Amino acid sequence: MKRKILFVSLSLVLVTSLLLGACAQPAPVPLPKLTLPEGAQQLSELIPAMGEHWANPAQLPLGPIYLVHDEEVIGVEYMWTEDMLQEVSIPTPEGPEVFNALTPLSVGVTVDHVEVSFMPQGHEGFEVPHWDMHLYFITQAEKAAITP
Repeated sequence: MKRKILFVSLSLVLVTSLLLGACAQPAPVPLPKLTLPEGAQQLSELIPAMGEHWANPAQLPLGPIYLVHDEEVIGVEYMWTEDMLQEVSIPTPEGPEVFNALTPLSVGVTVDHVEVSFMPQGHEGFEVPHWDMHLYFITQAEKAAITP
């Protein structure tokens, strides 16, 4: 009889612990998502494996250019020539370090992958030799599935 009571007691403790543990788990916190800024205008229709391009015209050509699919920002693009980047000097004990600054992303936004390419002939909308950098918040498989 003592074993049966002990078994039932342990079973109740285990079930109660599991139930309380399940109830005590915090809900997952959604990751922050980038949204289109005020004044952003659509620059292109959907481009396969990239999405639509949106930007604030005052920030072109450097960007950010927002890559949008199904009304969700899935990435950002920056385009620059060597002389376009703003230099930022940061003092250090060893002397100033110079960095080129781009518009920062919101804190907590997760980048899945980055693609950087040099466009020696440029392309429509920016016809001079320049670099393109795409930061995607979605996986490469999700990006590849974007079709018109």
